[in-house]
Amino acid sequence: MSNPLGWPQLTCFKTCLPLGVFEDWHATIIMIGKLLLLLILAVGIYALQSESVEIVLIIYLLFPKKRGYVDPKDKAVLITGCDSGFGQSLALRLDKLGYTVFAGCLLSDREGARYLRENGSDNLHVVQIDVTDDWQVRLWAIVNNAGIATFQEIEWCSVLQFQQLLDVNVIGVVRVTKAFLPLVREVKGRVINVASLAGRFTVPAFAAYSMSKKACIAFSDGLRQEMAKFGVKVITVEPTLYKTPIASEKYLIDSNRKSWAETPKEVKEVYGEEYFDAFLKTISSQMKRARANVDEVVDQMVEAVTSVEPKTRYVPYWISYIRATILTYLPTSITDKFFQKVYHVDANVQAKKEK
Repeated sequence: MSNPLGWPQLTCFKTCLPLGVFEDWHATIIMIGKLLLLLILAVGIYALQSESVEIVLIIYLLFPKKRGYVDPKDKAVLITGCDSGFGQSLALRLDKLGYTVFAGCLLSDREGARYLRENGSDNLHVVQIDVTDDWQVRLWAIVNNAGIATFQEIEWCSVLQFQQLLDVNVIGVVRVTKAFLPLVREVKGRVINVASLAGRFTVPAFAAYSMSKKACIAFSDGLRQEMAKFGVKVITVEPTLYKTPIASEKYLIDSNRKSWAETPKEVKEVYGEEYFDAFLKTISSQMKRARANVDEVVDQMVEAVTSVEPKTRYVPYWISYIRATILTYLPTSITDKFFQKVYHVDANVQAKKEK
């Protein structure tokens, strides 16, 4: 096959997009190249309205803006969801940097809370906090990190599960933010919301989680614009899939089995047991793609807290950033086919087999 873009065996796009999806989509790759070139040109012209577009773009790429760091003295940060994962790592990292850290755990007597007490300094305080409870939120600076996830198709994902995800991932963020906002506004502080790339793109079986993260991003966008007049920074951190407890294969499969058992018989008959079993295998294969290096996320969370001039949006891991940027400018018809191929369930539903 010819290679009109001069990319050896498409290795660039194989690293950016999983499973070699674009190997049979040569025309699509050509279109992507054209879109990127047009995008770079449009941004440069808009920003400069001059003849030095290429020079400024090169300078920007070669000499990125240096970011100073705030003095941690007399500064406190409260982080939700510190029982494990990103929140726990961030709490310990900020503690070492000299911040006073209030590490919010759902239960203060569990293993995650004990680990923080054993490994943190006197400046790290474990507090029991449930983001679904208004009365427990009475602290200062915040990283909204607490979150839950599910990976289920809509027809067997219960309304209760949709409600639980929205309550923790959205209303919890709103509740905690509103409790702290007067104090954050007073010191021209910042609010950091841990969203997800799932808030930018929805894939099969991720609708409930994506809904919650899209809402989190929308809340962050609105808050950022409203708080600009007070000098308050609002930042989102948007990771891809990482190996954290909410992406545990066992947890996701067990929750699917429970939901499937509670699904009405007439719906189960449409899909069939063969399809459901194949769906569980898809979960296993997707979870194997989760990135193991959680420091990629924690590093950017730390920068969002400590940088004098943090970015508005962080996407950990550069390949994830490139992939997300490309997908943003593709037509929906193409992204739908891409996601359907990546998240393909290797079985037909029962109703289709019977026709």
